[in-house]
Amino acid sequence: MSSPRRRYFRARSAGFVALLAALVWLAILSCSSDPTSTLGHDSDLLGTGPGTVYQDTIGIFGDTTYAMHTPIATATDLQAGNDSLYQHIMVLQPGFAKLSTNPGDTLRTVQTANLHLSTGKLTEVFPVRFYELGYSYTEGDTIVGLDTLTTDAAIPDPAHGGTIERNLDVTDQAYPIPTALAQTWIRDHTTRRAIAIVYTDAANYRVASIPSSEATDHPYLQVFFTDGNQRAYDIRDDATAYLPNFTPSHLVVSDGYPRRVYLRIHLDRLAKDSAVHTARIRFHIVPGTLRGKETTLILYIPDSTNPYSPKFKTGQRIIEKTLVDTDQTVEFPMTNAIFLVLQKKLKNNGFAIRFKDENTELRQVELYGSSAPDSLRPQVFVTSSTPAVFP
Repeated sequence: MSSPRRRYFRARSAGFVALLAALVWLAILSCSSDPTSTLGHDSDLLGTGPGTVYQDTIGIFGDTTYAMHTPIATATDLQAGNDSLYQHIMVLQPGFAKLSTNPGDTLRTVQTANLHLSTGKLTEVFPVRFYELGYSYTEGDTIVGLDTLTTDAAIPDPAHGGTIERNLDVTDQAYPIPTALAQTWIRDHTTRRAIAIVYTDAANYRVASIPSSEATDHPYLQVFFTDGNQRAYDIRDDATAYLPNFTPSHLVVSDGYPRRVYLRIHLDRLAKDSAVHTARIRFHIVPGTLRGKETTLILYIPDSTNPYSPKFKTGQRIIEKTLVDTDQTVEFPMTNAIFLVLQKKLKNNGFAIRFKDENTELRQVELYGSSAPDSLRPQVFVTSSTPAVFP
């Protein structure tokens, strides 16, 4: 029987041999040239690889300016005149709501009729013509054809020999309307077309302002009948329409004469499964073209690609940016918008730019488009990556 001392030394020798064998195997493994296991190593436990990151500069195409033809209808004044950019035209729609409580007026005969305009604060004489338009006007309507008016549509002045030339003047706030025209308006509602008051002195830049139907001293039609009765019929709806004196060669966003810019981006240059990290579009502003007080632009994806459809005016708002006179460029971040379009979660209808709170004031800005020199044309800057690799 062995002693405890001999058994102790035998155990120590066996443990030493096992430790030495383990060290030898570890050395062999560390020198192996076998490829890395697909299970990964160190922190790459899943064996994945990151996607490729791209920084792209993408151009735009199909950039165009479209006019909406909606006048400013909610202002407290009406304007007729001309400035360096726009012709200002008053539009008035006679209303006959009082006929519902005075139906007998349709049986009366008109002796005289005058359009009352509160011109008492004018300090100059403004030569104008009154035109009967070929349609009635309700606030919110678009207005077309103001640039094609002819003398055939002019309303003559019965108090001055039937001339079509008139003056807006502080000394006279009653402007005669032909008896037959007023008689027709009263008796036949289908003939109640709008009136346009157009400034005729194109050589001088100046604008006449008078109270609108939103003000206290609003316009109205005063009618005297042959039986001694008289009636004041309020102007039902009115607006100031603006016509541009020339068409700029650049993209234009404007209000008063509302114009929106529409464009498309070469999104096909991005992989559909791209992860969009950042995206922004940059426009260069044409120097000296910013006009107006509330100069905030809105970038949106329209509900329709047809600029003449009502759905073009609505859509997914992306972001708004306010401009100041010193701005040389304007940038719209659009990271989420482009990503969601690529994911088909937003419509790929292109993008449009308009003024915030459209149809509220005369304002405008010009932007260089895709036909401008390389240093000025719009660019879209995108940082994206392909998906991660999972072996």
